[in-house]
Amino acid sequence: MAVALTRGAPTGVVVDGAVDLHCHFGPEPLIERAVGTPHSVDPLEAARDALAAGMSAIVLKGHEFPTATLARTVGQLVPGLQVVGGICCDTHVGGLNPAAVEVALNAGARVVWLPTISAADNNPFLRRVRGAGIRTVDADGRLRPEVLEIMALVSDHDAVLATGHISAAEQFAVTREFAHRGKVVVTHAMQRGVGPEFTTPDCVALAELGAVIEFSAHSCVGVPAVFDAVVGALGALDPRRVVLSTDYGWTTDAPRPAPGLRGYLEALWAEGVDERLLTEFVRETPARLLARA
Repeated sequence: MAVALTRGAPTGVVVDGAVDLHCHFGPEPLIERAVGTPHSVDPLEAARDALAAGMSAIVLKGHEFPTATLARTVGQLVPGLQVVGGICCDTHVGGLNPAAVEVALNAGARVVWLPTISAADNNPFLRRVRGAGIRTVDADGRLRPEVLEIMALVSDHDAVLATGHISAAEQFAVTREFAHRGKVVVTHAMQRGVGPEFTTPDCVALAELGAVIEFSAHSCVGVPAVFDAVVGALGALDPRRVVLSTDYGWTTDAPRPAPGLRGYLEALWAEGVDERLLTEFVRETPARLLARA
């Protein structure tokens, strides 16, 4: 059931208890060379910012290496904040590599991203980052055996499968196959360039299949921005199928993740998104995704 968006009480927006499922950090040499800027935070800075903002958890996303063991160490250094790791199935960890995914999950990873900077349709990065384009489907549109094996591992660990930068058709194929037995997050849902550029009806269709749709601050700020489209989509979706994140940290041209999350929520609130819904999108839903059954 879709929920009409209404203006919240004029109290401003707080991020107490918020969870950022999409927090980048440096150093990442390949990314930094590709975009021409250093990361805005290292993992310890990202965690300390989040704790100071009153957040409850962040997920450290690294394109070039798994982050579970790093997340554990940072969490020990920043008590009071849950710091979570994951793995991106890019060329730099062997691509669609079930063995690497299994190791990461056994080390505590809670999010497995399908190919991001190595995805076949991630053309802007493929021109600048070494690594062949990876597809999750074969020539007939069927999911590759390695993807099915990764899905089984994610399901067995009650982790989250995130779609990364794969094509729109691949995201639908992944969601149809996995959402009935596991947790799927459609990442960069409306983002241009590295995202599938989904429309609101696309997002609704994926949510009805069982996916949670991620709308990141990075999708909505800067050029090109899709802020108005995101606001419209939030009004059409079941709020239980929405998560807000930042996708910040990978460039100094964008805010640091924790302050960026606050600014993102304030911008949505100013457009009339109810504060109760914002709380669900940024606190309750991501916490539910990270929780183990």
